[in-house]
Amino acid sequence: MPKDFLRQIVNPTLLEFEIPVQILTEIRKKLELAENKYNFSAFGGDPKNLVKFFQSPLWKEVVELFDAAGARAALIKILEKTKEAYKDDEEIVKAVERALEELKKGGEVEKVTNVLDMVKKAVEEVVGDFAEVKLSEDKVIVEGDRFEAKVEEHGGKYSVRLEVRGVFEASSLEEIKGLLKEAKELASKLVPP
Repeated sequence: MPKDFLRQIVNPTLLEFEIPVQILTEIRKKLELAENKYNFSAFGGDPKNLVKFFQSPLWKEVVELFDAAGARAALIKILEKTKEAYKDDEEIVKAVERALEELKKGGEVEKVTNVLDMVKKAVEEVVGDFAEVKLSEDKVIVEGDRFEAKVEEHGGKYSVRLEVRGVFEASSLEEIKGLLKEAKELASKLVPP
């Protein structure tokens, strides 16, 4: 059975990106409307109907919502995953390629997406389960209970904005001094925001 576009491709991919809640709600509504209208669900519908959806005015509305959220990179990733999931269906692949071509005009978004994917993977290796790592349009966002970071790439150079919070309880003044020394060393590497 082929993957379901909405449940197995779109929804998991949306979780990887930082999209404002109001716009995310609208995106989901439009996609549910499209699934009902074009019946492209893998569960009782026909995924080939994705071809009609990608050529429809409703698709253009979905693109506009992603653009309003500054999340075109998320939409490109959804299309790339769709192309992979339906690689055995030439008609769907061609429709996805046309949609990708429209989105990637100029190539800049594709370049940024590839770099951000690389940065995201590197950050995930470091933070593991300590914090959640998401992609935004132009940065990687790390969110956890005690740690937040925003990592950006600018022409081969990287910047990170950090926030660490929590309480450290120590049994000696030496432990406090050690922690403060580590914090001072880290702070000395940073410039004020």
